[in-house]
Amino acid sequence: MDFVQLTICGNAFEASLLKGKLETAGIPCILQGGSTSSVVIGSGGTSAAYSVPILVRTEDLPSAKSLLTE
Repeated sequence: MDFVQLTICGNAFEASLLKGKLETAGIPCILQGGSTSSVVIGSGGTSAAYSVPILVRTEDLPSAKSLLTE
């Protein structure tokens, strides 16, 4: 099973939301380079920005891209 990059989220919170949306649609995904349990809270109560690539199975890429545009 091959995975490809769907997109890159700017922080763990955004990645978690997208992961939930994909999984609700029946599209498994992988958050590369970390997990959503490692959200860092910065000053002002916002999560610290860092890139979180989202990977999906190659065969799910068209459906996942379509879901992103909704």
